[in-house]
Amino acid sequence: MIQNSKRSHLTARWLVIVNPQANNGNLGQWWPAMQLKLTSLLADTKIVMSKHSGDATLIVEEALKEGIRHIMAVGGDGIAHQVINGIVLQKKVPTREITFALLPLGTGNDWIKSHGIPKNWQRWEQYFLTAAPAYQNLGQINYQSTTGPAVRYFMNVAGLAYDAFVVRYMEGKKSRLPGKIFYFWATFRCLFMYQPQKGIIKYDKHQHEAAFYTINAGIGRFSGGGMQLVPQAISQGETFALTWVSKVSKLAVILNSFRFYKGRIASYHKAHLTHCQALEVLPNTGEELLIEADGEFLGACPARISLLPNALRFLTPALG
Repeated sequence: MIQNSKRSHLTARWLVIVNPQANNGNLGQWWPAMQLKLTSLLADTKIVMSKHSGDATLIVEEALKEGIRHIMAVGGDGIAHQVINGIVLQKKVPTREITFALLPLGTGNDWIKSHGIPKNWQRWEQYFLTAAPAYQNLGQINYQSTTGPAVRYFMNVAGLAYDAFVVRYMEGKKSRLPGKIFYFWATFRCLFMYQPQKGIIKYDKHQHEAAFYTINAGIGRFSGGGMQLVPQAISQGETFALTWVSKVSKLAVILNSFRFYKGRIASYHKAHLTHCQALEVLPNTGEELLIEADGEFLGACPARISLLPNALRFLTPALG
């Protein structure tokens, strides 16, 4: 059971899962120095290096069997996504009894922006020492993987159509460019390769059929290295944010891209922003409509996205 003390995480036993490929593959090189800092902060740790994509989910499951209830991901949004799925996919321990934290040492750290969690070590250390437990919603995605029907959970933003096209394009690609610059370059390059994907979205009592440039479902506000495609998102409540944009010209995307980073997408006349409890996305016959979550490519539609209220217990900065 969860201890009542707000600071019980300081004396708890922690599973620490490190993604050595984070930060353009550099984290593994300077992790030993960071490990000394972290172990001086935590009373009891079990540190495991993630070796390949997806193994963090299995590592979490095994640690829970050992009685560990505090889990930290070290890296970016990708390793956090895997850890969260490990927490939710296992069924032996209620998710509200598991505390999650992220040491953001990756290139993509969008989730922390919504909660004000710092990246700088000195500031992160102070945050961790004074942090208090809080809860946020998670999203559940039922979709089609390459092997058949699958389910996945996300803590931040799920992107369909163009967003998923970019993520799939970037899979396995390495660059000497800084992560954010590389992602910006990839989004620009993909713009000239992408054809809007035709489909139908259904939410609440609404239905829209179109060729979509982008569809985003958000628990958090930020994605894609700081873009705000769902600036109306809140991490708690009874709904998630939904933004969709139908077919637009490539020139229009370029001219309006500043709105995506400034949280002003609502001012673009072809952007539709709302909230909903569930979203169904169906591709047109013979069409491909892709989906990603938290920057991880998943597969294709048909897909259904639903809400898991307050399913994630995490450490939030103390007020005041």
